[in-house]
Amino acid sequence: MTRFKSSERPPAGRGVSIELNGQAYEGTYTVDGPMLSVDTLTLGVRREPLGDYEPVVLARLLLAELVYDSERSYSR
Repeated sequence: MTRFKSSERPPAGRGVSIELNGQAYEGTYTVDGPMLSVDTLTLGVRREPLGDYEPVVLARLLLAELVYDSERSYSR
């Protein structure tokens, strides 16, 4: 995946999906310079520095965190 600098055109999102507890979740991720963003329709957005991760690996991790955060807020 090519990294883009913030001054360039915004990158197009790539699809990411995971399955947790038998349920499928989907979102898109973009890499903008050193940052990776995961965006979902219902769970929100999460951004983290890419670091040494492969983009798709970090995107799946962030999507899982969004799912867990959502489940935790519903159980309160």
